[in-house]
Amino acid sequence: MIKTYSLPSILRNWLLLGLLLAGANALAGPDWLSVNRAVVDEHLIPRYQQLAESTAILSDKATRFCSAPNQEQLTSLRAAYHQAMDDWMGIQHIRFGPVEMYLRYNRYQMWPDKHSTGPKQLRRFLSKQDQEVLAADKFAHTSVAIQGFSTLERLLFPGQLTLGDFGAPGNPAYRCDLLVAIADNLANMSAGIVRDWQPGDVAFRDQILGAESGNDYFESSQEVSTRLLNDLHTQLQSIVDQKLLRPLERYQMRRAESWRSRRSLRNILLNLKATHELYVVGFAPLLADRELDRKIRDGFKTAIHTTEAITPALYEIAQESEEHGQVKALLEETRRLKRLVASELPPAVGLSLGFNSLDGD
Repeated sequence: MIKTYSLPSILRNWLLLGLLLAGANALAGPDWLSVNRAVVDEHLIPRYQQLAESTAILSDKATRFCSAPNQEQLTSLRAAYHQAMDDWMGIQHIRFGPVEMYLRYNRYQMWPDKHSTGPKQLRRFLSKQDQEVLAADKFAHTSVAIQGFSTLERLLFPGQLTLGDFGAPGNPAYRCDLLVAIADNLANMSAGIVRDWQPGDVAFRDQILGAESGNDYFESSQEVSTRLLNDLHTQLQSIVDQKLLRPLERYQMRRAESWRSRRSLRNILLNLKATHELYVVGFAPLLADRELDRKIRDGFKTAIHTTEAITPALYEIAQESEEHGQVKALLEETRRLKRLVASELPPAVGLSLGFNSLDGD
């Protein structure tokens, strides 16, 4: 006798199978490999490529300026500095990978510089005027405090500046030679980072995408995602503790990042936009809690809007002024956002925050 099945029983069986598969997927947890691939391909590598392009332009502009210093070339060089600094602020939040190798992260920008190592090194360089140390292979091994954006800012945006400080056409001053060495160093580091993400000796993209089976860098794909979340949180903590609270505590605005070039708030704005993108690309798709997702997105939106609304440079804001109130509001908004990312986001996506590189600072 042939056994027959009714349509309702078939539907029940399919429904049961679907529930079993859904349960198995839930037990398997998030697809960390897909998360990491999206972040690497849509967020990290494009931003490092942009940094490599802008620092290459910066290097070229520095060479052109020092070959014949004039006001037009100086204006062009400063614009190139701002673009390169914009692109560094857009990827400053990532603290592992090729940027961590060869001390690159600190060589880009040693800040905060609590012991004034940078200005001390700059005075020493300008006093000794050693040309040999400016060669690319030697300069990359000098003090990290002299190699990056912080010293470049001191050279391009001093309190008083005359074109004569940079020398004359065909006869650049040592200050200009140092400026070129720093710009070249930034370009070389950026090109090296892009190269290390590509197939080759380091092939860091492959290391991340192959993390599930374990390698020399990671034990699992989840570890990579944890590092990314940790870097997102660390950047928000840097905005709160270093970029806002530190100069505001005693109202010493020379403690602010990039105060000489009047871009302290611009840096914060770019940091917020970059970490927001990291959240949207990497972690928002994992959130089943739509209310938490809304709160985090609104937190970014509010902090970004407040930063954009502050028109004076942070260094120029008078204490107890209306703009001072806006800066204090920004501090509290970023604090609330940081708390959400630290306490509610990790358990919601199945991760735990790890070591924070700012701990102990």
